[in-house]
Amino acid sequence: MIHRIWHYFLYLYGLFLDSLSVCDSNNRLSTSGINKTQFPSQYLGQWYFVAAAATPGTRALETFTAMDNAEFSVRQCREEQNLDFRAAIRVKDGSCVPRKWIYLLPEGSTELRTEGHPDRLTQLFPFRCPHCIILKETDNSYARLLLYSRLPQLEEEFMEEFKNKSNCEGYTDILKIPQQQDYCQIED
Repeated sequence: MIHRIWHYFLYLYGLFLDSLSVCDSNNRLSTSGINKTQFPSQYLGQWYFVAAAATPGTRALETFTAMDNAEFSVRQCREEQNLDFRAAIRVKDGSCVPRKWIYLLPEGSTELRTEGHPDRLTQLFPFRCPHCIILKETDNSYARLLLYSRLPQLEEEFMEEFKNKSNCEGYTDILKIPQQQDYCQIED
């Protein structure tokens, strides 16, 4: 009898704690919205880097603080299990910095590995924004969320959704990319 009462008490206590949480399942990151039959083709093309989030007190966002804007091109490589990423980054001082890297696509997975960085894992998370994607990038020294959009300027409602999802994952340091200067040209 006492065991049964204790069980119900713990159940009710858990329900109470869940009711206090602002992070319902809709605000959690989930890969369930990824269309695996079209993966990765739905992510090819041009993307704009809009925002990033990380846990407080880390240096995970340090790389992005000098940026004014960044545009990315994602292409399928000759080897079907690889994606070619090219970026044109406009630094706040006005200079352009080209970058390129290869993402490796493990067979049957939507997770990405960065060529030359075996400890880096990148996961994709769609959300309500129809032209956006969230990447969760982790390695031995950091974890961060990166928000990309097909459009250079993001509607405020989707920026708020990104902030809510970030907070629910414990990433409360949010950096919005300024995007005040002209974009650089992506090099081939």
